[in-house]
Amino acid sequence: MKFRFCGDGDCPDWVLGEIISTLSVLEASKLKTLADMVAKKILGQNFDEDEVKALTSSVSADGKTAVACIHFLLNNAARHNASELVFNEEIQQLGLPKEHAAAMCSVLTEHATAIRQRLIDKSFKINELESLRFLPPSPDSINCSRFELKISQELVNGLPQNTTHVLNIDNAQLRVLLEELKYARDVMDKYDSANINKE
Repeated sequence: MKFRFCGDGDCPDWVLGEIISTLSVLEASKLKTLADMVAKKILGQNFDEDEVKALTSSVSADGKTAVACIHFLLNNAARHNASELVFNEEIQQLGLPKEHAAAMCSVLTEHATAIRQRLIDKSFKINELESLRFLPPSPDSINCSRFELKISQELVNGLPQNTTHVLNIDNAQLRVLLEELKYARDVMDKYDSANINKE
């Protein structure tokens, strides 16, 4: 079955499962509060995980899958510009009771424009490299260089999070990588120069 809020595609099975097992079992007022919190998280505001646990304690251990599901629903409905009427009908088709669907729609109506703008602003900023730092060698990193990468808004379990990764790169491979990056930069510089000359 195709859904407008999914860009005329199928709804993922995990979302369908979460709607049936968790969202439809929550009280509609709690779902609205939770959806409002998720919408504000999408917009970059603080997110109280303890409050999420309190809201979902009757149906879920930590509420993370419920949050991921609501995040998916709101994000996709805003991205694909699904109207309130269409979104309401489609999430009811997926098993959300009428009162719950109305609660989700009121949150979407309130935040859709801001979410859409946030998606535009962050369109090239998912998995954005925030910083790169050389680390001193560790005893077990023989002939390797160590780097710490900080990534902003990396998608982890469907939710954007700031993450840190440590990489060990073989020194020979690092030299090859450096040469390839220099070559790529030269190609880009030539391309920029050619475009400037055309103007």
